[in-house]
Order: sequence, then C-alpha cells, then structure tokens
Amino acid sequence: MILSFDKNTKRVIWYNVYQSKEDAQKRIDETTIWIDGTLPEEVIKEGYYAVLYVNEDMQSIRVEYEPIPEPELTMDEKIYATVIKSQDEVRQEGADMVMEEMQKRGLIV
Repeated sequence: MILSFDKNTKRVIWYNVYQSKEDAQKRIDETTIWIDGTLPEEVIKEGYYAVLYVNEDMQSIRVEYEPIPEPELTMDEKIYATVIKSQDEVRQEGADMVMEEMQKRGLIV
C-alpha cells in the first residue's frame, strides 16, 4: 500500500491499498512511501477515534486512539446561550425588585 504521512508526527494523511507498487513508484518521496502489508485492525472505542501512524522502521503502521474533542459551539449557539442567560438574569432581577417592594410595604416578612 502507498501512504503519505506528516514528516514531523509520522501521522498518516492518506493511504491507497488498491494502487500497485509499480504505479506508486512515481509518487514516492520523503513523505510518501510504499509499505508491503495491510492496515492494522481498528477497535471501536467510545469517545475515541483511530489514528494511523508510521512506525520508526518506516515499513509498518500502527493504530493509536485519540479522544474525540468536544464540539465547539457555533456562533448561533453562543448567541442563544447568551440570550437565555440574560433573560434569566432579567427575570431574577425583576423578582428581586418585587420581593423588595413587598417587604417595604410590609406584605411579607
């Protein structure tokens, strides 16, 4: 199989298991190599995704599992969260003012 990897981290960027070794020769360079073999078996782990890395021998690859990052809120979700929070604060301020006025008038203790 031919594969391309990041030179610094050795993380596999792409791979092709169908291209022949002869056809792949013209694409080989310092970050694209040919490996005789197959992809390692991946195990499904909840909360993680599988990432392929080239081993130090440059003739095999391994699977490592990295945590799936929490999704970042979209701008609309951030605005909505702010609006909801502001409404709650306004409601609480209004309720506090009514309670204070009722206490002044002696309606509640």
